[in-house]
Amino acid sequence: MRKKYAITSQDIVDKTFSTKFRGYDTKEVDEFLDKIYIDYEELTRYKDETECYIKRLEERLSYYTNDIPKRTVTNNQEQEPEAMNDSILSK
Repeated sequence: MRKKYAITSQDIVDKTFSTKFRGYDTKEVDEFLDKIYIDYEELTRYKDETECYIKRLEERLSYYTNDIPKRTVTNNQEQEPEAMNDSILSK
């Protein structure tokens, strides 16, 4: 159920940049990419755990909602909302 992202954690780790005159400090760039990698991994793990949790909640909800009998509304109740409220409250 994992979504394909345009960038992966491994892409962050493997990314290299060419150096040019007056370019960025490679050590600084590497340290920043390391921080991004750690945060990205954490967010991906959190997202996966959250999706699993939601799926379990949906399954539990389905279990309980499948046991609820379907209520039918008669023609008289459609015309008179008070009658429908009375029938629900009397149960």
